[in-house]
Amino acid sequence: MLKVTVSEKGQIAGLKKGDKLSVEEVDGAIVLRPLSHHPLLSLKGKYKNEGQEKLTDILLRERRLEREREKIE
Repeated sequence: MLKVTVSEKGQIAGLKKGDKLSVEEVDGAIVLRPLSHHPLLSLKGKYKNEGQEKLTDILLRERRLEREREKIE
């Protein structure tokens, strides 16, 4: 088991500002687990285009059209 000391500022060694943790209660203990740092997750929601159609809507529409074409053939 790893033991850490919380600093005067409430910091835990090895964690940086902005790190995300999952918090669970397991058998009466609080368990903190760091969440993965996938580089693309930091971009989530950063490049929203107001008024533009969502990619999922475009893909769903294209799939519907493909199914309609398959029925005709």
